[in-house]
Amino acid sequence: MKIRILSIACVTTAAALLAACTAVYKNTDACEQLMRSKLAETSADPLKITHAGAGIYGSRVVVEGSIERVAVPASETAEAGAASAPLAASGAPAASAVTAGGAGAAGASDASATALSLKPAKPKKTATPAAAECTFHGPTLDVFNWLAPADLVTASPNATE
Repeated sequence: MKIRILSIACVTTAAALLAACTAVYKNTDACEQLMRSKLAETSADPLKITHAGAGIYGSRVVVEGSIERVAVPASETAEAGAASAPLAASGAPAASAVTAGGAGAAGASDASATALSLKPAKPKKTATPAAAECTFHGPTLDVFNWLAPADLVTASPNATE
């Protein structure tokens, strides 16, 4: 009889501990998904999660990552404008200027050759650090706060300065 009670007590304890452990993972996943959806409301940039940590049985979760933004280099737009300027100054497209001949045709053909030899620069990706905090009461979300970047952080009503 004592063995049966001991076995039931062990199984019950293991089930309770296992349930507490899974709450941590469920809350972490819920916070990650909420962070992605909140970012999607403001920006189409992708979010890369690097770390998610939970404390006190999943009641507080902090998710860290980076927002990857694609930036077009300023030099690319300046070169495109400079290459098209000589063509516009000649008053004729490159093909008709070459067939017409003369000194203006040589300048136009050089400009068109320069424009054709330019390779588009690869867009640079910038990674902006991002972090969010979720506070749960059991499986229910209580509070969601952005910790970084500064443009997503909003002042909470309980903040003291």
